[in-house]
Amino acid sequence: MEIRQMKLKDLVKVRDLEISCIKEYFSVILENRWEDLPADWRENLGASSRKSFMAYIESGLSFVAAEDDEIVGFIFAQMLHHVYDTENLVWIENMGVHPYFRRNAIGYKLLRELARAAKDKGATVIHSAIQPDNVPSILLHKKIGFFMDRREVALMDLTDPKLKL
Repeated sequence: MEIRQMKLKDLVKVRDLEISCIKEYFSVILENRWEDLPADWRENLGASSRKSFMAYIESGLSFVAAEDDEIVGFIFAQMLHHVYDTENLVWIENMGVHPYFRRNAIGYKLLRELARAAKDKGATVIHSAIQPDNVPSILLHKKIGFFMDRREVALMDLTDPKLKL
């Protein structure tokens, strides 16, 4: 298993996986069928959309997990400046792992690689929005050092001297 920076050549495989993960999540919360949603809405959904993908590539903070040239996991993140009185905040837009490869520490490795890269680029905080019913994601974020409050946001203080990446 290789964790590496996301590249332009990954677009199609990452898009397929991200949409698959979004469909899986939406199947639980949406009353409508995926196919019934407006096509332009579906095309622009996700960080891998044509409108968003390059910004995440250029950020240098988006990664994939690859197994034998197959993309089995991804994390989309970017640095934001001057947010919440923070100079360099990293925002995680989305992350996912193929269902077959879940529970193999891939999400953990992706988050850890992002945290290391973010710290190297001068980030002091990482924000990640998490749905309150997504217990596996909450536990994963807590395991690597995020803390959560009641706002559905997980935070990691990259300046914490006790943080072990």
